[in-house]
Amino acid sequence: MKKLIFASAALCAAATISAQEVVEAQAQPQAQVEEAPAAKNFKPGSERFGAEAGLSLGNGFGLNGGNLNFNFTLSDEWMVRLGFGVTVDKLSSKDEDGNKSHLTESTFNVKPGIIYSFSGTDRLEPYVGGEFVFGLTSTCNYSNTKVDGATYEKENRTRTSNFGANAVTGFNFYVAKDLYVGAEVGLGFLVTPKSHNFGTDDEGKEYDSKDEKSKSHTTSINPICTPSVRVGWKF
Repeated sequence: MKKLIFASAALCAAATISAQEVVEAQAQPQAQVEEAPAAKNFKPGSERFGAEAGLSLGNGFGLNGGNLNFNFTLSDEWMVRLGFGVTVDKLSSKDEDGNKSHLTESTFNVKPGIIYSFSGTDRLEPYVGGEFVFGLTSTCNYSNTKVDGATYEKENRTRTSNFGANAVTGFNFYVAKDLYVGAEVGLGFLVTPKSHNFGTDDEGKEYDSKDEKSKSHTTSINPICTPSVRVGWKF
């Protein structure tokens, strides 16, 4: 009888110790696995509008030839853009005898194009692309000269159109979210038909080169390297 009582007590003690070990094992917290923070991607996604300008760092600070680009991202790789350029230069002079002259040259161009961007990094976005070029240059050369009490006026106007295409490559570097700087180079060709000249000669007679009915033109192939930094923003 005593052996039975001792055996029962031993079994009860063993069960109690086993239950305490199970409870303690369940109460122990599981180790937390820390996840590495995700890298921040500064480059914008698709379906975003943007604008950029080439800022000249050479002779002063300003728009490089008035060149502006507006773009729209179709996807993470593809983007379409439309560039505009406007430049106006004027040089005037006047001497002690009252003779004066001025030379004004204005240039306007439109450049629609498409860009393919590579993956790069979270900030760097290298790309290649192509664009068409349509341009118009207008020049006015005017002089007013006094000789022996007589005044002679002379004016020569020239209009030159051109068209061509460029292959470009470059990169954008995002300094902040949606704000980037970049550079671009390329190679292109330009076709320039014969200029249209008209105006008045020394005798005041009008002339117009359209009467010659010439259809000659020149074609040039040139590398494209603009000494500027492009600054852009995605809206």
